[in-house]
Amino acid sequence: MRRFESIILLLLILIFTLFSCKKAEQSETSIRLPEADSVNQAPANSVLRWYYFSRSGIASIETPKDTPQTIFRPWTETMRVSGTAQIDSKSYMLVNRLGLLVLPDKLDELPELKTDVLYFTDTTASNLISIDSYPVFHVYRNSFFNSKASVSPMPFLIQYRTTADIFFPLLKVEDLELPSNAETVHLQFDGTNWIGSFKSSTEERTQFNYLKFFSYEPLISLTGSAKKGQIQKEQLTQEHFEELASQRDFSTAPKKMINLLRQIPENLALSLEYTESNPVSPVSYIRETKTEPMFGKVKNLRNNISALFNDGTFYFAGATDNMPIVNNNNPVCLRLPKLPSGFLYTDFVFSGSILYVAWEEELFYETGRSGFLAVDLRKVLY
Repeated sequence: MRRFESIILLLLILIFTLFSCKKAEQSETSIRLPEADSVNQAPANSVLRWYYFSRSGIASIETPKDTPQTIFRPWTETMRVSGTAQIDSKSYMLVNRLGLLVLPDKLDELPELKTDVLYFTDTTASNLISIDSYPVFHVYRNSFFNSKASVSPMPFLIQYRTTADIFFPLLKVEDLELPSNAETVHLQFDGTNWIGSFKSSTEERTQFNYLKFFSYEPLISLTGSAKKGQIQKEQLTQEHFEELASQRDFSTAPKKMINLLRQIPENLALSLEYTESNPVSPVSYIRETKTEPMFGKVKNLRNNISALFNDGTFYFAGATDNMPIVNNNNPVCLRLPKLPSGFLYTDFVFSGSILYVAWEEELFYETGRSGFLAVDLRKVLY
């Protein structure tokens, strides 16, 4: 009976939130983001489920408050969701220091963990994208926090081969004619070209190389030892690199993105990471005002466009897979359950009509507990 009452209460709150957003939209007035503490945290297993990360994998919990305490570590050195992607009809979460989660499209099924000790034990994994319909991500060792950064060179670009169920190295820094101890500081892909920032350190000095590179041949064919000339590269100036990698003004953002967030007052600053369904790295957009920026992620997919902010405010327009369009394709907003103090939502991905949302405990540049929330949107939006 208590579980039934909890489910009813949660659904009523979500319906109220949807109605409030819709009412504000119809009046075409700026709305204030709903307060997070208006949402009940009681478990409702038919609508949502919580999970946390541990050394042994993932485990279910009632709420993030129930997650066992853990030591705070620099975000590059601990378990946390560091990337999400939908690739060839499958959805993935990249979890630093743990592995790659293959996400089911049913709430009562557990994600499947794929891992490899070479890439998830003492390296930082991030920047999950798609190359040739396979998950590809970037690994590196942070020279400031990781003592193994310069003593054990390794590939910096890794592919998960779904057909063979193995992780495969694609590129090493030596393939770009860089020192073997070069650290990949930044890596970005636009669908054709890569741009990267690489740091090489000695006792005397630290040097940065800024490169733009691509290959006419599939990267998988270069695996082993890429021969000179197979990777086409161009040395960039620091200014040119920063121009290519810099944040863009929000006024130049795609119209669908601006329309999705139109009810956010213009005097609120925004810092947004925008991703499209095609296999490219995210692009950052910023709206500067006198206020502190609201950080969020926007994903423009085949059937919908949606945005998640750190406090759990979630905007959605369109439809989930194999379901009708919601609210005549006008944006609706949801409020995800309130997290404990010091916790925030960081990223999201859809698998069918299941919304997976990453959360973590944050203290300055360090991360403590972390995990994800799974929400069945069919029971919330339809």
